[in-house]
Parts: sequence; structure tokens; C-alpha cells
Amino acid sequence: CAIANVAIEGIPPAELSRRLLADFRLWTVPIDRPAAGVQGARITPHVFTTKAELDQLVAALNRIAAS
Repeated sequence: CAIANVAIEGIPPAELSRRLLADFRLWTVPIDRPAAGVQGARITPHVFTTKAELDQLVAALNRIAAS
């Protein structure tokens, strides 16, 4: 498994997580801790997560960033 934090400039973490779930059915956890320098959506793929599922996440992030 792994853990990552992704952000899109200008989109608050809660909004990014909301859009990933509403538009792409991707569950993430918003992390908004500016004092700790961590802001974004926490991504936690599992050992069973496929490359195709990771490609889906990347495509979703690209679509949100382009909007």
C-alpha cells in the first residue's frame, strides 16, 4: 500500500475531495493543515489497486485541474 497527498492550486482540499467523489466516484480524505504544510486530498491505494484504477485517478485530477 501507499499514501500520497495531492492538491490542485486554487481548489481547497474539501472541494477537491468532494468533486472526486461526486464526479468520479473516487473516495479521498481532505487534509487541510496549513500549519503543518499539508493541504490536499489523501490518496491511499491498496495492494489490490490496479494500474487502471490509478490511471482513472490521474485522469480525474487532470480533468478537475483543466476546469
